[in-house]
Amino acid sequence: MRFAKRLARAAPPEVELRTVETADALTGVLAPRGWTGARVEAWLDWADSVAAPSPHARRDNAALLAGGPGRFAARLMTRALELKVIDRRPDAVAFEAELTAAILGGVIAFGDARGTFASGPILDIADPAFRLAADRLASECLGRTLAEQSAATLAQRLNEVSDAVRRCEGDPDACADPAGNPALARAAHRARLAGANDTAVADAIALGFAGEDAGLAAVEIPAPNGLLAVAAEGPHIERAATLAWRTGRLTLARDAVAAEALRAGSAGPQAAVNTFGLSDDDLTAAVRVAGLALKFVARDGEAPRLTLAGVAERLMAAGLAWNNEDGRQAAAALWSAAAVTARALDADTPGLPALVLTPFEDAEIALRLGGVSLGIAPCAGVVVHAETDDGEILPVLSEAALQGLTALGADLTSARAHALGAGTLAEAPGVGHAELRALGLTDHEIAAAEGQLPLVRTLSQAFTPAVIGAGFVCDVLGAPAEALEDPGFDTLSFAGFGRAQIAAAEHHALGHGSLEDHEALDDAGRAVFAAPNLAGRLAMVAAVEAASGAAGETLLDLPFEATPAEALNALNLSMAAGVSAIRLRRAAASAAFALQLPEPEAPKAPRPDTIIEERIIERLVEVDRARRKLPDRRKGYIQKAAVGGHKVYLHTGEYDDGELGEIFIDMHKEGAAFRSLMNNFAISISIGLQYGVPLDEFVDAFVFTRFEPAGPVTGNDSVKSATSILDYVFRELGVSYLGRHDLANAGGEALDADGLGRGKADDTVAFQDEPQPASKFISRGFARGSAPDNLVFLPFGGRKAELSDELQQRAAGVCPACGDLSVIGGVCGACGAS
Repeated sequence: MRFAKRLARAAPPEVELRTVETADALTGVLAPRGWTGARVEAWLDWADSVAAPSPHARRDNAALLAGGPGRFAARLMTRALELKVIDRRPDAVAFEAELTAAILGGVIAFGDARGTFASGPILDIADPAFRLAADRLASECLGRTLAEQSAATLAQRLNEVSDAVRRCEGDPDACADPAGNPALARAAHRARLAGANDTAVADAIALGFAGEDAGLAAVEIPAPNGLLAVAAEGPHIERAATLAWRTGRLTLARDAVAAEALRAGSAGPQAAVNTFGLSDDDLTAAVRVAGLALKFVARDGEAPRLTLAGVAERLMAAGLAWNNEDGRQAAAALWSAAAVTARALDADTPGLPALVLTPFEDAEIALRLGGVSLGIAPCAGVVVHAETDDGEILPVLSEAALQGLTALGADLTSARAHALGAGTLAEAPGVGHAELRALGLTDHEIAAAEGQLPLVRTLSQAFTPAVIGAGFVCDVLGAPAEALEDPGFDTLSFAGFGRAQIAAAEHHALGHGSLEDHEALDDAGRAVFAAPNLAGRLAMVAAVEAASGAAGETLLDLPFEATPAEALNALNLSMAAGVSAIRLRRAAASAAFALQLPEPEAPKAPRPDTIIEERIIERLVEVDRARRKLPDRRKGYIQKAAVGGHKVYLHTGEYDDGELGEIFIDMHKEGAAFRSLMNNFAISISIGLQYGVPLDEFVDAFVFTRFEPAGPVTGNDSVKSATSILDYVFRELGVSYLGRHDLANAGGEALDADGLGRGKADDTVAFQDEPQPASKFISRGFARGSAPDNLVFLPFGGRKAELSDELQQRAAGVCPACGDLSVIGGVCGACGAS
C-alpha cells in the first residue's frame, strides 16, 4: 500500500513551558503553545509507558514532549516496513511525519484499555448467578471505599503521632513518652480511636524518636473488575439498577452479541481522532493514520479500538444543537464517514487485526486532546480553563463556543460577561465594594477576595477566613473562634448578607458558567449551548449506532442526589431507545457534604451526695404500624335493623381468628349525601381496624353520640334503642365482638326480628333455645360443604332464659356420644349409650 496522504494541519510552533516536576527531570519540556501543564504531564506519562525505546530510556527534554511522539512514530515506521504494509521507505517516512504532526497538532491521541471486564461468563440478569455476582461486586466496591477512608484516617493519625515526638523540645526520652508529652498522649489516643493498634502507634513513636516522619499516605486500592450482563425484561432490571447506582461498575448490554463485542474490545490499544477543526479530507487521513498505528501496536488477540473526539464541539461550532434532529444527523454522518474509512483500511491491510470503530470514553486520552469530548459524549461546557506561560489558570470561553456564537451572529462581549462575569465586585449588586466597606473591610481584604475570583466557583469561597484573615473575621466581624473551625462557615452569611444578595453578586462577578440562559440569544441559539437531556443523549447514541454500525458502551452520569428509582428509569429509557450497552456512573459527594445530625445529649453526672439506687424500668418501644390485610374469602355477618324507622344494614368482615377487620353501613332510601357519608365513615373505621386500632377505642368514642335519626331500634335482639346511627352500630359491635353486654338495652318485650334474619315469629324463644342445625349459623357457601349436615348447635353458652318442661325434656334427649335425639329414659336408642 502506498501512503501519500498528508495532513493539512501542521504542528503549532514549539515553546518552552514552565518546569514540570518529574522523577528524572527538573527542566522544562517543549510542547505546543497553549497546552496546559496537566495535558503535558498526560503526554509524558504516555511517552514513558508506551513510546519509550527501552525500559531504561531517558527523556530527551530538548525535543518536543521529551521526544515521545517522535520515538513512537519511528518505531511504527520500522514496524510498517517489517510487515511490508508500506513497501517503500519514502512512504514510510511520510507516514512517520504525518503521525508525528497529528500528535503534536492535537489531532490524534493514544491510550491503552485496561480490561474493564472480567474474563468470566456474561450473565443474564435473570440468571440466579447474576444475583451472587452482583452481591459480590457491591461488597467489593463498598469494602474498597471503606478501606481507603480508613487508611487515609489512620495515616493522618499516625503521622500526627510521629510529628508530636519530632516537634517536641526537651529531653528526647521524655518527648517519646506519652506520660511526659501531653501532645503525644492526645495524638496516640486519637490514633487508637481511629482503629490503629498499639503496635502501629509504637512504631510511629519510634520513627518520631529517630527524627523520621511516619511518611504514611492514603492508599489507593484498585477498583474491582466491572460486571458485564445482558438485559432482560421483568423485575430483574430493578436489581440491576440498584447495583449500577451503588457501584457504577455494571455495564448492561442490549443482547449477548453486543456484550461479546464489548468484552472483546475491552483490552488492547486504543486511540481517538479529534474531529474539531478538521475538514472532511483531513478526517479521512487522520482515521487512516490512527488506524494504521493501532494495527501496528496491537498484539495477538487484541482488538485495536478507534473513536472520534470533539464531535460535540464540532456541532456547537457549527451552531447545531445536540438535542435537535439536525445535530443528530450531522453527528451520524460524521461517524458514518469514519466507518467507511475504517472498512477501507481493513480491506487494504488483510494481514493485520481488524480496526474496531466504537465510541468509548477515556479520561487520559481526552486530556491529551485538550479536554474535548470523546465518543458520543456531550460537550463539557462553554467555559474552559486556559494556562498562561507563567502557569496562571484563567477561565475563558471555549473555542467551540466562540465559533458557535460567531455562527449565530451573537455579541461576543455580552456572551463573555454572561458566562464569565466581570471578575470584580466593584459594581456588583448586593455585595459590592460599598457594602463591604460599610462592614469594615478595607481595600486589602477586598483585593484578597477578588484575587480568588478566577479560582473559585462560589462567592463564599473567595471570602473564607483563610483568604481575608481569621483575625479580621473574629475581631471586626465578631465571629467566635470555634465557628472558624467549621469547614462550612460562610463569612458573607455571618456578616448579614442574604442569599439573594450573594447570588446576585455571584452572577455579576463569576458569571453564570453557561450560555443556555443568555437573554441576548433566542431559543434556537440557547439550545446550541444547552446541556443535553437524557432523552436527547440516548437519541444521539441510537442515531450514531444505526448510521455507522459503531456500537459501544454509553456512559451516563447521574448526580449524587439521584435515587435508585432514577437509575431504573435511565436503564429503562436506554433499553427502549435501543442503545447497545449502558453504564451508569453516580457522581461522588461534594467535599462539603454532611448529614445534619442532632447532637447527642450528654449524660447528666450524679451529684456526689446522691445515692444511686438500682431500679427496674419499663421501656416503651414504638414500632411502625403495618396494615394487616384481610383474607380474600372472609366470614362475618349481616345485621338488618331500623333506627327511628330508618333501615340500616350492617355488614362485618372478620379475620381467620374471628377478629373484626371491616364494616360496611348501608342505608337505603336515604339521601345520596348521607349514604355516601356513612359509607366513607365505615371505610375509615375499616382502615383503622386493619392498622391495629382496637375496636373498643372506636366503641368508647362513638356510643352515646346524639343526632337524627334516633329512637327505637327494631330488628336487633340486643339493642332496643339508640341515640344515633353511630350509637346503634357501635353498640351492636361492642355486644357482638367485645362481649360488652352493658351496651345492650333490649327489654323483655318481643322484637320484630332476630339477629339471624328469621323475621317476626311467635316461637322466637323456642327457636333460640332448642338445638339448631349448623346451617342456621354457618354459611353453606362459605363452608363449601365442609360442615356435616347432622351438625347442630346446643342451646348452652347463650343468653339464660327460662325453658319450658317440654323444651328441657327435648334438650335432655340429645345423646352426648353420637348427637342423635334418641335418648329415652337415659338410654340412647341409636348407639345404646347410657
